[in-house]
Amino acid sequence: MKKLIFSTALALGFIPFSTHAGLLIEPVLGYTMGQKLDFSGAKDYDGGRGLSYGGRLGYQTGPFQIGADYLQSSIDMDSSDFDENADITEWAAFVGMEFPILLRGYAGYIFSAEGETEVNNADVDLEDGTGFKLGVGLTPLPFLDVNLEYRNGSFDEYKAGGLKVKKEVDYQAYMLSISVPIDL
Repeated sequence: MKKLIFSTALALGFIPFSTHAGLLIEPVLGYTMGQKLDFSGAKDYDGGRGLSYGGRLGYQTGPFQIGADYLQSSIDMDSSDFDENADITEWAAFVGMEFPILLRGYAGYIFSAEGETEVNNADVDLEDGTGFKLGVGLTPLPFLDVNLEYRNGSFDEYKAGGLKVKKEVDYQAYMLSISVPIDL
């Protein structure tokens, strides 16, 4: 039995695999739409849209990807109660898989999100955000992905006018983006 295990391990070590493992660097530029903020019982603010940018840094081996994701969004909330923008920053861990038909799927856990805006002339800082993201990407050209992503999460608390409020603020958004995945 030991000889069989040793022979199998030795054979696997010499079999050439067609996979390439390496560093994944992927800058992202997107357009976020349908941004919604729900202040737990207060008025909902939805229909926000704006630019997002960021990137992914990770590891890719064959079709599998794993790493960290950063996204900065500047959203026009289109409401008389809001300032012009709601700025949201997210950090996430992601896993992804490339399929042989020029398609990629990925999922992420947002472990840190923060935001700031102004509601009714009071500064609002959104804190302690977590959530998830799901995305699908299409590769129409080499080194270019077109992605559609859904994000959903909540901020555990917010500061308004210097007062800390322990109420959840739910948020969700869709993003259409282009990215340039580089596997070194």
